Amino acid sequence: MVEQLEQEEPGAGTQYLSWLADARKALVVGTREFIERDFAGVLDFLDLKRLLPLLSQVNLLELLGNHHHRLSLRFKSPRICALLSLQDLYVGLSPYTAPGVFSLLAATEITDGVWTPIGGFGKVRDGLLAVAQQHGVTMRTSAQVVSINTADGGVTGVTLASGEVVPAKVIVANRDVSMAYGLCDAASGVQHKQQQIAAKDFSAGVIAYYWCVNKHLEGLRHHNVFLSDQYRASWNRARNPQEFQRYPNFYVHAPARTDPSAAPHGCDSIMVLLPVANIQQRAGQTDYQALISAGKQLVLDSMAAGGIDLREENIVHEDVRGPWQWRELYGLEHGAAFGLSHGLAQLAVFRPAVKDDAVRGLYFTGASSRPGNGVPLVMVGGRITAESVLADGTSAVGEAAPAASNI
Repeated sequence: MVEQLEQEEPGAGTQYLSWLADARKALVVGTREFIERDFAGVLDFLDLKRLLPLLSQVNLLELLGNHHHRLSLRFKSPRICALLSLQDLYVGLSPYTAPGVFSLLAATEITDGVWTPIGGFGKVRDGLLAVAQQHGVTMRTSAQVVSINTADGGVTGVTLASGEVVPAKVIVANRDVSMAYGLCDAASGVQHKQQQIAAKDFSAGVIAYYWCVNKHLEGLRHHNVFLSDQYRASWNRARNPQEFQRYPNFYVHAPARTDPSAAPHGCDSIMVLLPVANIQQRAGQTDYQALISAGKQLVLDSMAAGGIDLREENIVHEDVRGPWQWRELYGLEHGAAFGLSHGLAQLAVFRPAVKDDAVRGLYFTGASSRPGNGVPLVMVGGRITAESVLADGTSAVGEAAPAASNI
């Protein structure tokens, strides 16, 4: 890596090692002090007794400054800056608006590696389900919740699309927080919070292409990021086909490189994630067909330019999901696949809390609540929410809280 960077820009290898050391410190300190713990409020978050010792460990300008700008102070090559900020793509951000703290994403990839579950990500789901069932949890599927019911300042249960009412003293909603508020009944007095949160800044929409390919694609690795040569313009989210760059930014997943069970021998299973404008940025328009068609051709063209021989006739089966489907299937506001964005005004304590302060027994987990989006952070958030439920239940009744209804 150092040798390759030196070929691109003399001195970049040494700068890279310095940057990586700083990014690793940001990862360690950030995880311990901001990600793995919750805060009672802004004053708790800004506790000087806790924050002042951190100043000797990390550079605040490096964490809070504009990500691209901080990198450009170290590297002159725009290609290197693009390379070291590509992880912003994973969370629907742009390096031109993201804070520098997101260098920690690169740090965890480079120093800890990228891990994959053999058998597909469904194995993680199945493992979590098995653990829950071992602890006596009954899991109901295909049971759509249409209302969160409340009375006397607390939740009383949920109403399903079938009309069945399921009583509950605790509800943990893993829809986007705003969409969860939209399910609350009028008696809750919190329905207005959906509009309040929905008006905030959200991450990119995503068009996901799932392709069954009748050949093995030479040149692809398990994880592949294609970056445009239009370094700044390519991060603008396309609202229509005309706003796409000739070579857009996108991610390609080829799991058969690590897990042969992902595709038949001699074939490939490919997923492409192409960031686009979310529904909010398209003024409520939900028809993405023109973007889907144009985006597919641009992805194929970009892969061909990168030496990947994939043609339309090689795709023997295709599924596509756009922002509209993300919203309907998973309750993601505006179809923003990564939930609320992670600008400075929406980080840590400035994201929606895991517990509502007005409706007793209503909790949240997922990408738009604390600490944020991405599988590791959402898993941490689930733990924080569970701990909050248990702490509240123990303090209120002297024993563990009753089982939650999960939406």
